[in-house]
Amino acid sequence: MTSPSFQLRLMETFRTVFYTPIYVTVAGGYLESEGLDVDFQTCPPQFPHPLSALNHNAADIVQSGIMRSIIASDWGAETVPRHFAEINSRDGFFVLGAHGSETFQWDEFTGATIIPVGFSPMPWASFQYALRNHRVRVEGLNLLHGMSLGEAIDAFHSGVAEFIHLPEPAASQLIADREAHMSVALGGENGHITYSSFAATNAFLDSRPDVVHRFVAGYSRALTRLAESTPEQISEAVAPFFPDTHPENITASIARYKEQQTWPTTPHMGQMPYEGLQRILMAAGMVKESQPYEKVVTEEFTGGLR
Repeated sequence: MTSPSFQLRLMETFRTVFYTPIYVTVAGGYLESEGLDVDFQTCPPQFPHPLSALNHNAADIVQSGIMRSIIASDWGAETVPRHFAEINSRDGFFVLGAHGSETFQWDEFTGATIIPVGFSPMPWASFQYALRNHRVRVEGLNLLHGMSLGEAIDAFHSGVAEFIHLPEPAASQLIADREAHMSVALGGENGHITYSSFAATNAFLDSRPDVVHRFVAGYSRALTRLAESTPEQISEAVAPFFPDTHPENITASIARYKEQQTWPTTPHMGQMPYEGLQRILMAAGMVKESQPYEKVVTEEFTGGLR
């Protein structure tokens, strides 16, 4: 007997090639094949982030940086939305320079004007961690904080900064337009960390475990397709999510992400990558104390998919 269809509300933070595993899952019909009728949307402006949408019952499952649940726990929340399936295994942001050099040296950042990502705190925390690992004093940088993605790109175009910090496909677009050069791919700097994942409230996980199991089953098959497909094949599948981006830039973005092993091959979230992300948050002063893995992550739905 087949399970009845469930109307699932799925939400992402913002639109970026970094979240390609979600788009492959939705576009490929992997959730529909599990009996899930999906309403997929980007987080609307009335919510600061998707976990807020969860808490206001505006979504069932969301993509979110796990850092938000860790921070809420550190602030004293008794329970937090729990993360159950990994989306991004590495940092997916890049630092581009206005003037390229054949071999980039980290001391080129010293005293430079940089536009860091301003629409989310986690990318800047990860960038800071890499800077300190290379003995670059963050205090010595001229940082232009607080810009939206569009504002940051416009400011960089105007020549006010030597470096800009971006996700894809914005990074590939600037490179293709010969307006910037790749300086640092941060995914290769901070290793495997549980950067972004699917989360739900404890109430939903407890009341509809059947739905979450079906979601994970479909998502797992999508990850297999993602791993086995070429950048060109993936680009064709996800292009409708980026109608204003040239397909060649989508393909370049996907190739860059695949090369640095940005996306997992299974949904399982391990404790070591979780602790790696916590170290970044604590180094940035965003978290005071280490938060229990079991409070923030559940392995109930992916234990057999390691």
